[in-house]
Amino acid sequence: MIGVVVWSSGSREKAIVWCEDQATLAYLQGHANFIGHGEWPQPGDLVELETRTVGNLRHALNVSMLSEQSCPQIPRILAEAEAPARPALRVVAQQDLTPQGTTASKAPARPAFPYTQPRSGAAC
Repeated sequence: MIGVVVWSSGSREKAIVWCEDQATLAYLQGHANFIGHGEWPQPGDLVELETRTVGNLRHALNVSMLSEQSCPQIPRILAEAEAPARPALRVVAQQDLTPQGTTASKAPARPAFPYTQPRSGAAC
């Protein structure tokens, strides 16, 4: 899988990778999981990696450098991105429109898809 480093700390040997599958971020920890040569990955670096989820944490394994500073603007863009103001869909409640002082006769509730038993007793 390919990913972009969005945060990194060389002194602590940790990095966070945004993966191409758009799933949970992957956490790179320690040189044992970084098989690249040279400097520790920096924000904006394009990397190739494998992932494994343990508990609630997605670990980055066998991380290798594809391109240094391939996407240097990505961390800034993500930091400046605003959360959506409201969801695209909304829940609408049904209200009883009966005027005050009157009684509405309610029809018996019927299921949307009534179940009928097969005549032969065989399974459907």
